[in-house]
Amino acid sequence: MKITPRIIAHALIDTLERDPSLSVDSACESAILMLKKRCPGVAPREFLKITEREIRRRGRNSSGMLIVPNEHALKTDQISSLLSAKTGKPVEIERKTDPEIIGGAILLVNHRRIDCSVKGALSALLRACLEPLA
Repeated sequence: MKITPRIIAHALIDTLERDPSLSVDSACESAILMLKKRCPGVAPREFLKITEREIRRRGRNSSGMLIVPNEHALKTDQISSLLSAKTGKPVEIERKTDPEIIGGAILLVNHRRIDCSVKGALSALLRACLEPLA
């Protein structure tokens, strides 16, 4: 059986669904290492797109994260009701301003940190750029 980026994406999503206590970062790093070994011509950014497509195709987000396409599209009460529906618990939103994140938001849901900030995206891009090319 040929290992494709889509199969690796499925394995990543399934692993995170089965064990939500796993670190998303470490699971993604493992998937990227497998991708580099089995599919050397595929860039990590392309793999990210493939994984996002698979998550959307399944109609859910595997790691329990709330995806908000535009931070201005939803009001605080809408975000609260969506998170309540996702977690099954009442959610209270506490707003803090932190200029360090540059823009976007960081959500804390249960014990999970969901980084939707510009600083987080730039950090991820920097990590990807600093990876040695195989």
